[in-house]
Amino acid sequence: MKLSLALVTASGVVVSMLAVACVHASQFDRYLEDEQWSQAAREFARDPSLRLKEHELYRAGLLYGTPGRPTYNPDSARMMFSSLLNRFPETSHQEEAEARLGFLDQLIIAQHTAESRIQRLEARIDSLGREVRLARARADSAGAQSDSLRGAIRGLETERRERDKQLEQLRSELQQLKEIDLKDMKSHPATRPIKP
Repeated sequence: MKLSLALVTASGVVVSMLAVACVHASQFDRYLEDEQWSQAAREFARDPSLRLKEHELYRAGLLYGTPGRPTYNPDSARMMFSSLLNRFPETSHQEEAEARLGFLDQLIIAQHTAESRIQRLEARIDSLGREVRLARARADSAGAQSDSLRGAIRGLETERRERDKQLEQLRSELQQLKEIDLKDMKSHPATRPIKP
């Protein structure tokens, strides 16, 4: 009987401790337990008292510092872990927070380097795009000029052929006139030439 009474009493204490723990669990903790990451982030931002608690700062660092979560934000995670280490220098999470800070620092540096490279590449792409548009405009202009020159050349060739025909006709007429003159000369003997 004493043993069962002790068990009932111990069970009651455990149940009441769990009830107290559930009462003290914040909405932030419940969202984290249910893996409702966005709601947990909103709750953390809404309740400034959470920033004063060691465990909540650490969990917020994890919330913002875990890739693949919709709340992933390396800058915010860095801020949470730094705040944790500054406010609670003897925290039980010190080693992991320092390791995560080192990782986040490297990640942020890599991210800034990548963003800078992306900006340089985008500027280069814009520059190349302008060069391509300018080259196309020049090619279009040269094509138009080329088409215009081809038309002019065709016109000049047509004109040359017509003149060649006219020249040939004139030569033919000249030849006929020469032949007529030669016939006239043969039929009329030359009179004495005039002496100078």
